[in-house]
Amino acid sequence: MRDHSSLPHRATARRPTWQDLPDGVRAAVESRAGTRVLRAHTQDGGFTEGFASRLELADGTRVFVKAASASRGEHAHAAYRHEAHVARLLPPTVPAPRFLWTCDVDDWVVLAFEDVESVTPQRPWVADELAAVLAALTRTAQALTPAPEALLPLDTTADLDPELSFWRRCAAGEADRALVPAPWRHRVEELAAIESGWAQAAAGDTAVHFDLRDDNVLLAADGRVLVCDWNWLQLAAPWVDLVGLLVSVHGDGLDAEQVLATHPLSRDVPRASVDAFLVALAGYFVDAAGRPPVETSPWLRVHQAWYREAALGWLATRLSADVETGRSAPSPG
Repeated sequence: MRDHSSLPHRATARRPTWQDLPDGVRAAVESRAGTRVLRAHTQDGGFTEGFASRLELADGTRVFVKAASASRGEHAHAAYRHEAHVARLLPPTVPAPRFLWTCDVDDWVVLAFEDVESVTPQRPWVADELAAVLAALTRTAQALTPAPEALLPLDTTADLDPELSFWRRCAAGEADRALVPAPWRHRVEELAAIESGWAQAAAGDTAVHFDLRDDNVLLAADGRVLVCDWNWLQLAAPWVDLVGLLVSVHGDGLDAEQVLATHPLSRDVPRASVDAFLVALAGYFVDAAGRPPVETSPWLRVHQAWYREAALGWLATRLSADVETGRSAPSPG
């Protein structure tokens, strides 16, 4: 099991508070809500710099509001705008918080969702919560396969391939090989060859979340499992979100291979297809963990380094198993 003692899963982002928002933004929120905001509880999980807060209203109701500004150079502005577009169009069968409304105030985008009494899953993962999340992934894939017409067009794995090309760039001398942990440097060319097939191996007609982590999952008090933060929606194979989530499961010391072998989304997927996508993910985390720190998200690079080690650790077991069975370099298929 990888060490969590120095890896916080709360207070990972520095977000503006309700009082930090411009008067016009606060007035617009209260106008759309139909009443005054009495109390605001800033949510400091995640890794973006945008406003995210649970608001208690004067009429006794609550609402979850996110907001970001373009002029402040916030990456979250584009992400939140796209999230509002997607959230409005998600089918009601998708287990996600109910979208309420969005508005623009000057250069701010504001969006509101139902406020769900909930917690995020424990980390390290515990078996019963993981089982509930895995079941929710099946329901989500069923609701989004094929991708609903209203959500189209979406980027495909081919469109995303340049973002998940670290090993190929490294092999070509276009990325810094020093970022690669020492035990893997002699395998860069091998990993580049495997990575080259990930986009084809992971292609599909499912609308996938593509950023499915524990902090994007809510375990509601009423027993529901909800997936939030839908701003990376892509067309891909229905098992892609499962494999992405299982990186943290393996890193936490649980049996990700058993899940792959038995889960309805992955049990019939060729081993080499999973390897190709996992290689691409590992390369992404190797690259991202080596980038400069982000002031508004002081724990981002630490988390990405943890995921780098978890992905490479899982990959090592999978590639070693291939070697032992006579397949030294799996290719997607």
